[in-house]
Amino acid sequence: MCGFAGIVKFSGNNICSDETLKSMGYALRFRGPDEETTYRDDDLAFVFRRLSIVDIEGGTQPIWNEDRSIFVAVNGEIYNHLALRKELSEDRIFSTNSDSEIVLHLYEEFGVDAFAKLNGMFAIAIWDCKHKELILCRDRVGIKPLYITETDEGVVFGSELKALLQHPRCPNKLNWSGLEKAGLQNEIITPSYVEGVNHFPAGHYLILNQDNQELNFNRYWQLDDSLNHRLNMSESEIQENYNSLIQDSINKRLMADVPVGVFFSGGLDSSLIAAVASRLSSSEIHCFTVVDKATYDSGDVQQAKNLAEQNGFKFYPILFNVDEMISEFSLSKLEQMIYLMESPRFDLEWFYKSELHKAAKKLVPSLKVILLGQGADEFSGGYSKYLGSSWHDWREYIDGNIKPSVKFRLNKEAGIPERFNAYFDYSQARIAVPENAYKQMMKAFVSQLQFFNLWHEDRTSSYYGIESRVPFLDHRILEFLAAIPAEYHESLFWNKSLVRKAVADEIENYPRDHPKVPFFVTDDQLAINAFAKGICKNIYKEFCESYLTTNALPVSQEDFDELFTLSQSGNIRSADFAWQLIELMSVVIFERLCSNISYFVETCDNSVESAFSLFDCADWDKLPDILNSSVYLKDVNEWKLSAKINIPSGCEIVNLLTEEEDSTELIWLLEGTQVLRIKVPLSHDWLVQLFDEMGRHRDSPKDLKFWSEKTGIAAKDLVNNLGRFVKEGYISKL
Repeated sequence: MCGFAGIVKFSGNNICSDETLKSMGYALRFRGPDEETTYRDDDLAFVFRRLSIVDIEGGTQPIWNEDRSIFVAVNGEIYNHLALRKELSEDRIFSTNSDSEIVLHLYEEFGVDAFAKLNGMFAIAIWDCKHKELILCRDRVGIKPLYITETDEGVVFGSELKALLQHPRCPNKLNWSGLEKAGLQNEIITPSYVEGVNHFPAGHYLILNQDNQELNFNRYWQLDDSLNHRLNMSESEIQENYNSLIQDSINKRLMADVPVGVFFSGGLDSSLIAAVASRLSSSEIHCFTVVDKATYDSGDVQQAKNLAEQNGFKFYPILFNVDEMISEFSLSKLEQMIYLMESPRFDLEWFYKSELHKAAKKLVPSLKVILLGQGADEFSGGYSKYLGSSWHDWREYIDGNIKPSVKFRLNKEAGIPERFNAYFDYSQARIAVPENAYKQMMKAFVSQLQFFNLWHEDRTSSYYGIESRVPFLDHRILEFLAAIPAEYHESLFWNKSLVRKAVADEIENYPRDHPKVPFFVTDDQLAINAFAKGICKNIYKEFCESYLTTNALPVSQEDFDELFTLSQSGNIRSADFAWQLIELMSVVIFERLCSNISYFVETCDNSVESAFSLFDCADWDKLPDILNSSVYLKDVNEWKLSAKINIPSGCEIVNLLTEEEDSTELIWLLEGTQVLRIKVPLSHDWLVQLFDEMGRHRDSPKDLKFWSEKTGIAAKDLVNNLGRFVKEGYISKL
């Protein structure tokens, strides 16, 4: 992984200053910390920042051909570079052992047809000095980023938005339309959030020269070709071929002359990657695991520990202290997140991933490669059956989830406003065959990954000089999955069966059915909401002082103040107000970033000194007490036996009467809208009865002593189980 930026203008007088080029490269220094190279002539000014992973000594970029008429620069990796050498003429001379050089010679022999031959993740820049021609290209699913914009001084391009913003002619006005709320699967074009700045489309290339200076993108890959193809294989042959493909993909992504790690949750995807990588690698694989209440309660952490011990993985359990994370979250931390993400959005998953990369880099300073499980869910039914989902079979999943999503997306693509969705249907004759709907959804997932998953995986890793690699997104795997005949979808995709069987074949002792997450950890947002309210409490005053007095956006501090007050009120909607406030603050910060990028470049650093520490496995038995001691995840107010509890006004608790898999599902509705959904195990069935009885006494709430006697549960246990509900406003304490 590296980074590059440049400006091209075919006038014979490129006026990009050395200072501007230097500042563009400096903005990419975290992405490419090992080396900087610049190039300029009358038409092109170019800077490259390198993270050296393959051919550390000799892989300096750009890489020139024999007569120095063409150079190539690659951000990313070409995993099949050795195999591709066999397709070249025998007289080709390689000056490096770098995987990037193969692109140069392939282009010389095959032109733009070379891009379809590459297996990897990449953003590519090729400069032909002789013909004064710039070729840009991005990988098939947009794993590696690339931005581009047109200015009156030429076309500016680069690996990150912050590099483009360093150019004085780059547009820097917030694009509000990119902030439209839509389901993740329904983002068709990935926004940059800046007017006039575009994400280079995945699976495309662009040729710029004196005769063609327009941004006319040419497609060289699309999933549709495989969706329209049909594998002529039996179900067992499909499974066998999938197993081979994923193992080969993981093996290819071990290509490195530096240490390699895996983000190892203990779940299906990361366990498969860790097992195959450890078996095939000649070097030690470092496995990093987040330890917090959610991952511990779900059983993931324990499973990761067991697998690591049984299979000899190098195990790094990293304790994420929630109290510490919230109390130390400052305005500068939010500014740093907006800066590294280059987005007016803030998501807790992004923050966690950033902290995990930081911790991994501190524990293994020479680490430069991390393998991730991204993309395993999207194309193999991973969302069809998961903890908290309500689908009982494949058809329910298709009818209840996939069809509405596809319809919304196709209507959006056709320009149909959402309010007309019930009356107009562009989803291909209402998608009569369920499996065809899933194929449509696969196309949508390609867009979604660029908008969310791949965006944050790239930014949170590159900020700490780490390259994230995604074996499940090898284009051969995507094409294979897209061509699986419809009649096999249910048997292979329901409950992610295809991946489960691959894991079972690789890890003999892996549990066939991942254990259900216990009570409090379904789609329960209690901890997440506590984080949001804590962030607002920590940073709001400083935010007002730093931004609301001088901000360019038309912001009303009175309205912000009211939102802040509501976010700290402790009622059932306070977390919603907190997240709304965080979103607004993020937009304001992003606007400042666009207009004053130099300030952020100079002040935001990637120090790992504050990273979370490794948890000592010798103290494993102490984990429950440590994780349950958080003041943010329990009711800290004093309880008395006379304290009365009740269901809040406007709220209903609905028992879905589902007792399968040893649990009962409950839903909290606020004025008819779902605000919480949990599954209560049979061991806590008394809670279901308690909530039911509580509804009968809404007009005359009862105290803790009454409920202790009524249920036969000790008052202390009642408090322990109800405390977090009270803290978040899902139950009122009078």
